[in-house]
Amino acid sequence: MHEISVGVLLFLSSLLGVENLPVTPPEWDVVSNWQETAMGHYSFVATNKKIVHECQRYPERYIEFPLTIHSSTQVIVNNQIIATSSSPDFKHARGFYGVLVLPCAQLRGATTSLEWRLKSYNQYFAWFKSFPKVVEDYPKTNVYSETLNIVAAGILLSLSFLYALLFANKISNQKLAFLICSNFFTAFYFIFNSAEFFGLSISMLLAHKVADSGLWLGLMCFIHILYLEKLIISWMNFAYKITVAIALSIICFAPTGDVVQLGTTIPFPLTILLSGYAIYRLLKIGVLRSKKELIQLIALSISFLGYWHDILVVTAMIDSFPMLSLGMPGSYIFILLSINESIDNTYAERDQLKDLTEKLQQTNKELHHAQDKLVESEKMAVMGRAVARIAHELNTPIYSARSAMQNIQTQTNHFLYLLQNNKHQSREKTRQYGNDLSSMSNVLYESLSRASELVRNFKEISVDQINVRKKTFSLLEYIKTSLITLEESLRRKNITINLQGENIMFYHDPSLFYQLINNLVSNTEKYAYSNSGGVIDINLSESPKEITLIFADYGAGIPEKNLSRIFDAFFTTGGGSKGLGLGLNIVYSIVSQKLNGEITCISKEDEGTRFIVKIPKGVELL
Repeated sequence: MHEISVGVLLFLSSLLGVENLPVTPPEWDVVSNWQETAMGHYSFVATNKKIVHECQRYPERYIEFPLTIHSSTQVIVNNQIIATSSSPDFKHARGFYGVLVLPCAQLRGATTSLEWRLKSYNQYFAWFKSFPKVVEDYPKTNVYSETLNIVAAGILLSLSFLYALLFANKISNQKLAFLICSNFFTAFYFIFNSAEFFGLSISMLLAHKVADSGLWLGLMCFIHILYLEKLIISWMNFAYKITVAIALSIICFAPTGDVVQLGTTIPFPLTILLSGYAIYRLLKIGVLRSKKELIQLIALSISFLGYWHDILVVTAMIDSFPMLSLGMPGSYIFILLSINESIDNTYAERDQLKDLTEKLQQTNKELHHAQDKLVESEKMAVMGRAVARIAHELNTPIYSARSAMQNIQTQTNHFLYLLQNNKHQSREKTRQYGNDLSSMSNVLYESLSRASELVRNFKEISVDQINVRKKTFSLLEYIKTSLITLEESLRRKNITINLQGENIMFYHDPSLFYQLINNLVSNTEKYAYSNSGGVIDINLSESPKEITLIFADYGAGIPEKNLSRIFDAFFTTGGGSKGLGLGLNIVYSIVSQKLNGEITCISKEDEGTRFIVKIPKGVELL
């Protein structure tokens, strides 16, 4: 694997025209040009006598050494090591990108040439872009190579915890998780990039693995956030995750630095491609549409340029210092602006939902008010139908009583006339008169009793209908009384009702049950049976917690497509000829709202319909 990795990396370097040694200035003598050591590292040695003289002449100046990645630099004067950048055996990593700066004052008393020893812990990074040189001012290179990395690590770790506190329940859990992970893992890259500054004494190989793993995990989370922002496509996000997974597998099990670097190289092209595509999508949306999107574009572009710049540095295409610590903030500015917009949208949606909820509550109140009016209207309609039925029922016994009274009066007048004109009436005629009088009196009594019963039932129901009041009553007896007022219409339709059940005492408004039974019977009359008639079974039972009323017919049944709508207001299959479609809606309202119960309907065409009403015990009048 090591040989393959080296071959691939050096092949890429050759394609890019990268040289491992720049043009050697005349004052420098190359002693050893990148020779492999017994430890498997690569060593470069050069000497310079002129630089010693220059430093002795200008002791206030500095010697700036070039950027060397994953390397160790040693400076030897008078056979003594006077400066070093990292452990030569790479068992302790100071950092990846730090540049050695040596004050010229340290070369006072030097009598020999300055010897520069450079070691690279892997073959790919055995290169540098320039030789050491004397500069007038202290170089600022390490500010970008080390200081900013340390600052970036601290900021990213702090943000990881702050995000959890600030954005919890304000953005989606998925976006929050990927945001925290993106910061957290990227912080690992900067920490292990400058391990010694964080008090970590680890080998260069381990630091390389952990740092690059953190980088790609962090970027994978960032790319996923771009996907959540709809700036890249789903398959791109999936492809990137697969690519990073392959890279991490190589990095974690890599035996050498070259293998680690091969794994690190794999996701770079796709990272650049997807970042560029996200910028394209932002431009396509219309970047000048808002200040927020313009800032997003600038931030993402800075991040994109930072990635490109560091790729060029790592591949030795340019002589510069890494800028990822400056490029990454651009990514997080973009993310924070997106999150801010998400939070603003969330609050705006919350306000809209609040307004909508208030409107729905008002509409619900109006609906309940309308339903109450419907129930009240139905009460009056029921009263009207009851009056008509009672009037029709009373007509027969009253007519019979009137006829009986007329016959009694006629027979009595006739008998009195005979007594006055013929005082010697036979016993036979007297007995006949007595029999006729007794028969007509029985008819009169029965008719008056029937009329009295009807009036009494009507009075009880009408009082319940008009005065809404709770009372304790026998539910079975009340339903039986209610059915008496419906006898005439049921008789005309040839419909027989079988009422069975337990004698349940119930404390509530009895008028509700009259409306319930009245509407269910009326619905059966209209839709279940033709004039040939049929049977209705009503069964009443109770359990410790509820009362169950089952109302069943065996008529036409309800089509399956209509079952879900039968309790909807104004739904009717009669086309207006059989009613407005309010009967079952009122039944549903009474059961669900007034009695806090539930009603279900089971029906099949040509097999009949069964309504099952369940009412909890102890319900209060609403």
